[in-house]
Amino acid sequence: MKKLLFLLVGMVLFLAACGDDSSNSDTSADTSTDETEEASAEETEQEDSDTGEEANDEEEEQTDEVSDSYLDTGDYIYEIKEIEQMEGQFGDGTQIIAIELTFTNNSDEATSPWFSQGIGAEQETDTTVETLMGANGQFPEDYKPELVEMGDTDVKPGATVDAVIGYTLEYPGEPVRLYEFMLFDEEDISFERIVETTE
Repeated sequence: MKKLLFLLVGMVLFLAACGDDSSNSDTSADTSTDETEEASAEETEQEDSDTGEEANDEEEEQTDEVSDSYLDTGDYIYEIKEIEQMEGQFGDGTQIIAIELTFTNNSDEATSPWFSQGIGAEQETDTTVETLMGANGQFPEDYKPELVEMGDTDVKPGATVDAVIGYTLEYPGEPVRLYEFMLFDEEDISFERIVETTE
């Protein structure tokens, strides 16, 4: 009888132990499933984040495109309409280029399109890079006089005008590079234009 009782108690303990193991394995399975779901969610979030970063990179690339007709320096906006080459008014054979543009003054002070010095010009030789001098006093008298005058006229803050500014060619026949004059970091370049000239 005692043996039977011990046997029954042993079986009950054995079954109880097996029951604990199965519930433990269920718990570990649940934990494993939870961990898998969390890892999957983290991967999805990371993918979404990466996709967002790629989209932002693409947007930055689009905004960082280099324009050949539009320059915004923050203080001033220049929109180039037309560029012409001509002989200066003094009849000495000096060649100049005239840049017709729309100028917006976003600074706090009245400034002329020429004096704002947003657009620089240069020409290269085999060994040098020459910065071109202004030609605002060399336009032929009958060349767009109102626009030429506006090139040297102070424009009020917030105002937009049409104007002409110019540069004297050092090497007629060689290309002129127009660029943002006050740009210090070449990686931030947003405006550049190559203008072909004739001899």
